[in-house]
This record gives sequence, C-alpha cells and structure tokens, in this order.
Amino acid sequence: MSGGAGSAGAGVDVVWCDFGGVLTPPMTDATERFARVAGVEWEELRIAIAQVAARLGSEGMLPLELGAIGQAEWGLMVEAALPVQPAIRLAEWDRYWYLDRPLDGDLLGALGRLRERGVAVGMLTNSVREWEPHRVRMLGPHAGAFDAVVRSHEVGLAKPDPRIFALADEQLPPGGGAMLIDDLDGNCRAARAFGWRAHLHRDSAETVRMLDALVTAS
Repeated sequence: MSGGAGSAGAGVDVVWCDFGGVLTPPMTDATERFARVAGVEWEELRIAIAQVAARLGSEGMLPLELGAIGQAEWGLMVEAALPVQPAIRLAEWDRYWYLDRPLDGDLLGALGRLRERGVAVGMLTNSVREWEPHRVRMLGPHAGAFDAVVRSHEVGLAKPDPRIFALADEQLPPGGGAMLIDDLDGNCRAARAFGWRAHLHRDSAETVRMLDALVTAS
C-alpha cells in the first residue's frame, strides 16, 4: 500500500493532511523570516532548540509538540542557550512564527473536492498548544474542512511515531486505504511503513494535481 511523492489512485478513502509547511508556505520560508525578526541566525536557533530538547530527553521541538512543556518556559530556556540575545521574546514564539503567514486556499479547495466525492479528509499535525489560536484564525471559514483533527500536543504522540497513525485510523477508519500529505520525508516514510500511502509535499501545484487525480480515481 506504499506510494511515493505524487502517488495516488483508487482505494484511498481517507486523506490526512499536515498543517505547517503544507497548508502554509514551506518551513524554510518560516524559519528564514523568523530568524530575520529575531535577529539570530536560524542555525544558532536550531542548535539552541536541540540543546534544550536534549536537556528534556527529547529532540527538536518535540517537547512543545508533545505538550511536555509550555511555550513560555521553553522560550526562556532557548534564549538562555543562545550565544546572543534575540531581538524578540522567544516566550512569544507563536506571535512571530505566524505573523502574516498565509494559508493555501488552492490546496484546501482540492481537499474539498475530495470530500465531495466521499473521501474523508483529516488534519494530522505536530502542533503546539499556544499555536492553535493562530491556526484557528487562519482557517477561518475553512474550520469545517476536516472530518477529524489529530493534534500531537493533545494526544501526547507526534509524527513519525506509528502510534499516531494508529490513533488516526481510529478517528477515520479507512475502508480501502489512507494517505498522508506531509512536507517531511521522515513522516512520509513512517506512514508508508505503517501501511498508508504518502505524498511528500514539495509544491502546492504538484499536490493539487495529485489530489485532483485522486478525485478522478475515487
């Protein structure tokens, strides 16, 4: 049941879509913009984030995404790990991370066309509690675009942990098969290993074409 980037076809009746980097511009755009606002090179931020995660027995932003620590406390720890003082308060990371960040209406439209053909559409996202108000604001009238939403910080599981795919299957049981749309190759590989199809999102137009082909095949 595995598939590569752009793979689709008959038999997929559940599609799970990531949020950041899929329904929003690439993560590289977000990190570059955030680094400019913070006045700190992203590599320095990345290293500080990794150091904080290691202290917490984790990696990357998983402490936030799993809800193990609040953003305010985490932000202060990251600031303390930096070699320079940032121009902004990292305890308010969400405020700057989502500043003027757009939503991909074309991709949402393609997901909507799938739902019209009877394919269930869910959001499966590694999220942070303090980020949710921004996502709600961004989705606005599209808040009902998903049949189910699985957020890592709410369930204490995060991609690529296979247990989060099992939990998603409980929310929207696939009759034929499920697919993940994600911008991280590791998450896509984990989804395929679990038995789902996966589409590695690299470009909005490419993903919309894949979804429209899936509409035709469904």
